[in-house]
Amino acid sequence: MVLALAMAGCGSSTSTPEATSLPDPVKKVSPAGRQSMDRRTEDAQRLQEMNKVTVENKLSPYRYVISTERFSIFGQLVKASSHSRTIHGSGVTLLCPTNDAFESFDAWKMMLRQGNQEELDAFVSHHVLPIVMTYDDFKLKDAHTTLAGDEMEVSTQGGIYANGAHVRSGFVPTENGSVLGLDEVAFVPFSLR
Repeated sequence: MVLALAMAGCGSSTSTPEATSLPDPVKKVSPAGRQSMDRRTEDAQRLQEMNKVTVENKLSPYRYVISTERFSIFGQLVKASSHSRTIHGSGVTLLCPTNDAFESFDAWKMMLRQGNQEELDAFVSHHVLPIVMTYDDFKLKDAHTTLAGDEMEVSTQGGIYANGAHVRSGFVPTENGSVLGLDEVAFVPFSLR
């Protein structure tokens, strides 16, 4: 009963001022300012809805290739390969065929099937150089040794080519490696030719 009286006394105390509403800063904004705020809010919502805001993960070549839409097919292959840890943890240069490069090599789907791990690993390892290079470093030599142990020939006749695959200009640096884009695949396993 004492608690009930104390609670009743708290609600009707004349010593505390009645709750006053806090000022709304938006009410003090000019009509042009409010319109600008509304437009920015709508633009942000539209970008989120259209899913245009994408984040490319540049922690490693592995993280980059699995988080980038342009290389999503190659990203699937790298993720399924036995070399994914090496590509993520070691300083490497990853030669990434774009999704368009796989239009002329639709046998890539076969490598994802059970029993084709050897072909998948061979394909991926021939697209990895176990050294970090820029685009300029890459084109300075006539050949580079791949993770598979084979030599990848570099040609500068009419562009830059790696085993006949056109190398896109520029590169993407990551925290522990780099990524060079390719317009074609640089190697096809013998069993898939």
